Amino acid sequence: MSPRLTGNPPAPPSMCGLAGIFHYADPERTVDRAALTRMTRALAHRGPDGEGFHVDGPLGLGHRRLAIVDLSPAGAQPMPLDGGAFVIAYNGELYNHQRFRKELEARGERFRGHSDTETLLRWVARSGPDVLTDAAGIFAFALYDRDKRRLTLARDPMGVKQLYLHDDGHRVVFASEIKALLEHPDVPRRLDPEALNEYLHFHTPLFERTFLADIKQVRAGEYVTFTAHGRRARRYWAVDDFTPRGGSPESNVEALRETLQSVVGEQLMSDVPVGSFFSGGIDSTAVAACAVKAGVRPRCFGVHFTGQGVIDERPYQESAARALGLDLELITLDGSTFPEDMSRLLYMQDQPVIGHAMIPMDAVAKLASSRVKVCLGGQAADEVFGGYARYALAHPLKVAAQFASPARLMERLQGRLRRSASAAAPGAPAVGGNLWKQLSERRTLDRIARNLRKGPSALLRWDERYFDNFTKVPESAWAGLLSDPRVLSRDRARQVFRDTLDASPATDPADKLMHWDQQTYLTGLFQQDDRMSMGHSLESRVPMADPRMVRFAFHSGFDLKFREGASKWILRRAVAGSIPQEVLTRRKVGFDTPAETWMRGKHRDFVFDTLTRQRARERGLWDAPGMARWLDNTSDPLWFDVTWKALCVELWATLTLDGGYTRYSTADAAAPTVG
Repeated sequence: MSPRLTGNPPAPPSMCGLAGIFHYADPERTVDRAALTRMTRALAHRGPDGEGFHVDGPLGLGHRRLAIVDLSPAGAQPMPLDGGAFVIAYNGELYNHQRFRKELEARGERFRGHSDTETLLRWVARSGPDVLTDAAGIFAFALYDRDKRRLTLARDPMGVKQLYLHDDGHRVVFASEIKALLEHPDVPRRLDPEALNEYLHFHTPLFERTFLADIKQVRAGEYVTFTAHGRRARRYWAVDDFTPRGGSPESNVEALRETLQSVVGEQLMSDVPVGSFFSGGIDSTAVAACAVKAGVRPRCFGVHFTGQGVIDERPYQESAARALGLDLELITLDGSTFPEDMSRLLYMQDQPVIGHAMIPMDAVAKLASSRVKVCLGGQAADEVFGGYARYALAHPLKVAAQFASPARLMERLQGRLRRSASAAAPGAPAVGGNLWKQLSERRTLDRIARNLRKGPSALLRWDERYFDNFTKVPESAWAGLLSDPRVLSRDRARQVFRDTLDASPATDPADKLMHWDQQTYLTGLFQQDDRMSMGHSLESRVPMADPRMVRFAFHSGFDLKFREGASKWILRRAVAGSIPQEVLTRRKVGFDTPAETWMRGKHRDFVFDTLTRQRARERGLWDAPGMARWLDNTSDPLWFDVTWKALCVELWATLTLDGGYTRYSTADAAAPTVG
């Protein structure tokens, strides 16, 4: 057996990148240290403040650090405990760690520093990973128990942080990002066709799947253990109770106000300055307002686009920042570097992504990282509190009854059957009215009108309506572009959707749909957020996805989420008075970009050349004549949705399947320094 070696040069503790190798079926095997070093150094962007390794016979751990909490050497990682009987490599933040630290101290534990890493290590080592049920944080970690020769890999309740693995049945290789796994010579690069099918339907691979068949991910709220007996996965956290809590609407509003303030206050934990992602929308403004109330004035960062094809959010951003007394910095994008940016961003993402928000997310993260190391944002509020009209339409009759004139809503829907409607509905309620505005948008009216044509019973088939609306692009469109049409199956995608809805303990249709989105779409958004922020050595925190906020939302019920013609009604009421009225009542726009304008216009040649070049034809994923015809058909209303996904897949395939990662990789093959 090889001796145990630990090498941690004095450096600040940190998140944010980990890698490792464990020969769980053969304890006499030793770790490939050169591969471990390459894997760890492929994550240098996640932790530029330091590097640490722990090698112990069949186990090897590597860590890259971004110094945020406890800037003393007491928290260097990988962190050992009890002379190396336990060791952890940790990426994230445990916001309620002080509670557990006090409990441990009462049992006689003596701490070396004040980092949450040490708290987590001692907490899980003493009580086992099931205690994570009470964790409030964003994290992924690897914890090794030397005496039991057991490795535990775990991910936070909502999946804000990621942890990927390749398990060959004898050895597991794992890391915070896929690109680090690909630095190991034994990790294959094979496309998972079903991941492609899921991406084309749901915008992201689902659950443990990734685009590479031999790489999986630990699921949100799950830990996986590896021992000589094999692999075992266990869910430690899940939303399993959706019963409305009762009480008056106002008492629920006040309870949410207190919960949100408490959560944001905890997430301001940092020994370095904290900033705020700031779109000028209700969610990011609400988080910034809570920070101000907690005595912290975060520096705000946002994006502004020039040219046509996007809504200008700058007036809202500037107005909200002035109202809160906060400094605001905006970065302006004109799309001139779009072709160069796309390959770089797909490298950072590791796989094709949801939508095109990665473009402004990357830009604002780069700006923020030049000023701060931590940023809070309003991500996940829509999926948690019901910010999308698609949830409300699970109850079409309830929604219609909320408006001052339901007949006016039906009049507009009937009018949509005959002609194009473009004007938004007037008369927004004071708390919002954005649901009325969303329902009055042309695309939404078109979808409702299509269902009305099928007869009144179509309004009751909420699951089919959601699936058709969300997947959006018909199977026939993709079938003409793929060289092997069997890759695409709407039936397989629909079955996964139905099975997941059936497995949800929620009974209300809207809750079932939000629960689906939280397990699928939202985890994809979190991956995007993590890569764009950590690509610039910036930690992104998401108070709206805190487990306490999620449980609160699911005990709120439909009637508190959609009320008085407003989505997220309870959240809007909770922050009313703290943020400007114009922000509270503005129409939802998401993280909009002019990517469609760029792809149809000045960068059309880049798109065409990428999808029809020799390399794409030789790979054989696309039907070359079909793709050429599609790209010329720019008048098709689905042109951008289809072409964006095809572009992302092709650029990803070039980087990953063709081995193009070396273009960006800075990993060094030298062996780790140990001692």
